[in-house]
Amino acid sequence: MQAPPPPSNETTRDQGDFYVEPDCCLLCGVPESIAPEIFHTGERHCSIIRQPCSQDEINRTIRAMWSSEVDCVRYRGRDATMLKRLARAGMAGQADHGAPCVSSVRLRDQVSFAMPKIAGLKDAGQVAKVFRESMRAKGNKVLPAFLGRHSVWLSWYGNRFHLVRFADAGQQRFVVRLQWTTAVQGLAWTVDDWLHAQSVVNIRWEAIGDPSSASSTPM
Repeated sequence: MQAPPPPSNETTRDQGDFYVEPDCCLLCGVPESIAPEIFHTGERHCSIIRQPCSQDEINRTIRAMWSSEVDCVRYRGRDATMLKRLARAGMAGQADHGAPCVSSVRLRDQVSFAMPKIAGLKDAGQVAKVFRESMRAKGNKVLPAFLGRHSVWLSWYGNRFHLVRFADAGQQRFVVRLQWTTAVQGLAWTVDDWLHAQSVVNIRWEAIGDPSSASSTPM
C-alpha cells in the first residue's frame, strides 16, 4: 500500500492525538522505519502524516514513541485506556494530559504462544534452538547452548547479555520469560518480532504475576 503524500507545509504542527513536538526531532529515522505510513521524514524534522487507524498501526505508533531517541512523539488525547497504557509502559511523560493513577510501571516480561504444527517443534528446547539460530543470523552475540538448552543469552551491544528462557506450557503452547533488566522492553520487542516472523498464534504478553496486564503486544 502506498503511503499518503507528505504534508505540504513542514512547519505545520501535526494534527490529531499523536503528534511530533516542534523543534525537538533529531531526524533519527526510527519512527519512520517502524511506521512508515504514519511518519514522514522532512528536511528539518519528522512529522505525522496521518493518525493510526488499525490496532496494528496504533501498536507500532506506540512502539515508535518508545523507540525514538528523544521524547518528541507525544499523545495529546484524553482516552483513559491509552493514557493508562502509556503510563504502564513508562511513557506517562509523553502524554500531554497526564494519565490515570497507576501504582507502578508494569512492563510485560512474559509471553505465551502456540507454534504452528507445520513448524515441527515439539518442545521448548527445540523452540529455543530456532530462536538462538535466528538471533545469530541477525548479527547478535549469542552464548553457546551448553548454558542450558532452554535458555538463550544474547547481546546486541558489546557484552551486555540478556537472558530469554523458554518453557513448555502444554497443549503445544510455550512460554518465554525475560530477564528483568533496564533493557527488558528492547528485549521484549526483539522476541515479539521473532514470534511474528515464525507465524505463531495466540500471542499473550503480560507482566509476570499480573494476568490483568495481558495484551497481544509487549507495550
